[in-house]
Amino acid sequence: MTSFGALHGRLLVEETLPFWLNHGLDGEHGGFFTGLDRDGSLVDTDKAVWMQGRAAWLFGRMARTVEPRKEWLEAARSCCGFLADHACDDRGRLAFLLTREGRILRRRRYAWSEAFAAMGFGELAANEGDEDLRQRAFQLADAFLENEGDVERHPPKWEPDARRTRTLAKPMIALGMSQALRDSCGWEAGEKVADQALSEMKSFFVRPDLEVVLEITSPEGDPIVSNEGRTLQPGHALEASWFVIEEANRRRDPSGNPDFRLLTMGLEMAEWSWKRGWDPESGGIFNAVSLDGAPIQDAQHDMKFWWPQCEAILAALHAWIATGNSKWERRYAQAGAWFDSHHRDPEHGECFGWLHRDGSLALSLKGGIWKGPFHYPRMQLLVGQLDPGNP
Repeated sequence: MTSFGALHGRLLVEETLPFWLNHGLDGEHGGFFTGLDRDGSLVDTDKAVWMQGRAAWLFGRMARTVEPRKEWLEAARSCCGFLADHACDDRGRLAFLLTREGRILRRRRYAWSEAFAAMGFGELAANEGDEDLRQRAFQLADAFLENEGDVERHPPKWEPDARRTRTLAKPMIALGMSQALRDSCGWEAGEKVADQALSEMKSFFVRPDLEVVLEITSPEGDPIVSNEGRTLQPGHALEASWFVIEEANRRRDPSGNPDFRLLTMGLEMAEWSWKRGWDPESGGIFNAVSLDGAPIQDAQHDMKFWWPQCEAILAALHAWIATGNSKWERRYAQAGAWFDSHHRDPEHGECFGWLHRDGSLALSLKGGIWKGPFHYPRMQLLVGQLDPGNP
């Protein structure tokens, strides 16, 4: 019987990457379209900057670690070239959304665009052996880490004097970016950045007393009694959990064992988030859940989006490999089976992104501003490499 990892490792190369190369790659202006319908037909030509950096990372990583295929490397070059030519504004910040030709449409207060672009430039630099690209990756990473928002152009969403907050997203993205740049470019500052991110997660978001990974907290790390404060995103927490387990594996003791403190933290994060996020009635991971059981105002809270399912699969796989516990093996199989039964599209390739709670289709789209060649193919790449059931 073909394992989930072996199946998706094959589907990645035979279906998912060709779907994006055949339908999404813009041969005229560069970069990727992500506004694609089920069969790959183009429904929107705007280009999300996040997706250009993420696609550059994916195709560069494939070329570097799987096979140096020309079309994969050319895709990474196209994305980085498009970003270099068009995404940077007069402040030196990267935009959020561009027209097909590269005119800036939208900006954001935060600097997630810079983080994902850093990852993409890092992979291209590693493939090309180009020091200028490597330094550009580090500059983008520094811009992400140093960003505190553009207050003049974009006033804060929250009035800081009324309610100051912290969010899980920044340390989580910092940790993932650090791991990516250490892998591709040997980023010398990467371990220090990871240390800071891990410290911030542990101090403010990982709460053993509540058995929860908080999404937003007070500056002191306390839950905020409000709609925003009680809203949890299990997908984010599960993604963060396997980043932490991955970091534990990087930091082994003289006997070759993973860092015990980090491994324990990552496994607890995965356990709590699985228990809160898995839908016991219909299966799959909820988009959002409530910390205290009070209703939350997210109208999509009980929908099943593609990326939390991918992160649940990866969290369960990392926990299974780390512990050998059959509980995590069952959860890995459970999450994989649910994904294949509901999100995967065997007719046209790639996967459906947006489902109702029961797994029925909400949208036929394969991509958009928030969905492109990243979460699903990253999951396929990693399960193909790590699944213990692979031949």
